[in-house]
Amino acid sequence: MEEKHIGKEIIILSHGIKRQMQETAESVGITGTQSRVLQYISEESKTREVFQKDIEEAFQIRRSTVTQILQLMERDGLIERKSVARDARLKKLVLTAKGYEIDKVMKGQISHMEERIIKNISNEEKEMLLTILEKIRKNLE
Repeated sequence: MEEKHIGKEIIILSHGIKRQMQETAESVGITGTQSRVLQYISEESKTREVFQKDIEEAFQIRRSTVTQILQLMERDGLIERKSVARDARLKKLVLTAKGYEIDKVMKGQISHMEERIIKNISNEEKEMLLTILEKIRKNLE
């Protein structure tokens, strides 16, 4: 009998979740990365202004890559860059009505995915899994 490896199982699960979320994103005309950026801007802008630098840091991706992502999102009417009164060079990122609508669809899909993931898992098992995953994450730091 082949020994199961935890890392391999986590990777397989991660790929499955990403694949399904990518399919949902594509069905509304965006990429998986654009979906994650939309969600980030939506959540973070509830409490503060969000700038390109924040996206770079949050996703650990290069400035040039973020520039391309944001330019496409702006071109497709998902976000706008708005000047900030305190510094005309700064442009905060704001979701458009279309961006909010797509974000709402994606959040619904995430909620549905979470329901599928925890189906047939007790609250105790869920809490134990979250504890174990947190320990694994800390072990890798």
